[in-house]
Amino acid sequence: MVAGSGLESERPRRILALSGGGVRGIVEVAFLEAIEAAYRERNKSNEDLSDLFGIMGGTSTGALIATALSLGLPLSDIKDFYLDRARRFFGKRRWWAIGQAAAFDGAALERELREVVGDVTLGDASFKTHLAIVTKRLDTGSPWILNNIPSAPYFHHCPQGSFIGNKEYSVARLLRAATAAPMYFDQQVLEVGPEETAVFVDGGLSPYNDPSFALLQLARLKAFGLNWPTGVERLFILSIGAGRFRERVAARIATRANPLRLAYLSMRGMVGDGEIHTLSMMQMLGHSLLPHEINSEIGALADDQLTDDPLFSYLRLDLPLEAEALAAAGLDVSARDVRRFHRFDDPEIIKPLYELTKEYAKSRIDLSSLIR
Repeated sequence: MVAGSGLESERPRRILALSGGGVRGIVEVAFLEAIEAAYRERNKSNEDLSDLFGIMGGTSTGALIATALSLGLPLSDIKDFYLDRARRFFGKRRWWAIGQAAAFDGAALERELREVVGDVTLGDASFKTHLAIVTKRLDTGSPWILNNIPSAPYFHHCPQGSFIGNKEYSVARLLRAATAAPMYFDQQVLEVGPEETAVFVDGGLSPYNDPSFALLQLARLKAFGLNWPTGVERLFILSIGAGRFRERVAARIATRANPLRLAYLSMRGMVGDGEIHTLSMMQMLGHSLLPHEINSEIGALADDQLTDDPLFSYLRLDLPLEAEALAAAGLDVSARDVRRFHRFDDPEIIKPLYELTKEYAKSRIDLSSLIR
């Protein structure tokens, strides 16, 4: 693996964490374009994001973006994947199959993923950064953060042959596993040992839909061998979301929901709960450059931390997808469009979300002063 300058230079070590969100991944692409442009302008350079970050990782759609960036693909290619090709697998819904089969074609998704990342394995030397892909192993109930760190556990084959090393996994198949959202795509089955198969679903069903804390563990814990230093001037974590909103269910609907629908609505809410938990942990452990409100009890934790000295600099970027927040930002979006933007399976929202994020980033965030 070729180490990016974020690993070897005197600059702060940098981590890029990208959340899940289906077609709303275009929000992350728009923010990344703005970040890359701001960094190049400030430093009068032509560096790509893969030159700046030592670790990139993501969950679900964020895993796809992180992988493409780690392989050195330009953001223009990633943007085209969402704008032009997402409808090939988020196409016609198979409404007849509700409850009996996945709504969308998983094989079509894997074909498109291979068009982006090819046939590389996780141990391929063409990666420019360390990479982590978050998925959930359903049969054992454990999140898997598969990575290409050579010193990490499970990267190499087991000497006794009991498991396949991470470096041998097809990246396209891992991405298919990381994006296997129940009801939308079939679960992914992978061979993980000579006589063992594992069943994976979307990584958003783990606590790591925002993988920031998981990537911090990769950078710091002795088990993984990187042992990156801490401190606000030595470690920078950039986390980007795919649109934030609170999953609300009207009381009249929740009261009358049958058990299956109630379970579905509850599960959707847990993804957001996990993201808020990660956000609060990161803002309590690090110095947040753009603090976000956690809730009405503890606010944004701007001056309230778990440690005397912050362990890192932290920046979380996300697009608010609630009518009041957008109006406060000076953005005129109808209530109907705001509701549509909550969906992660509608390719028709990709282009307007891209334009909305660009406008929001330009008018509300001074990235040139925030990127370390």
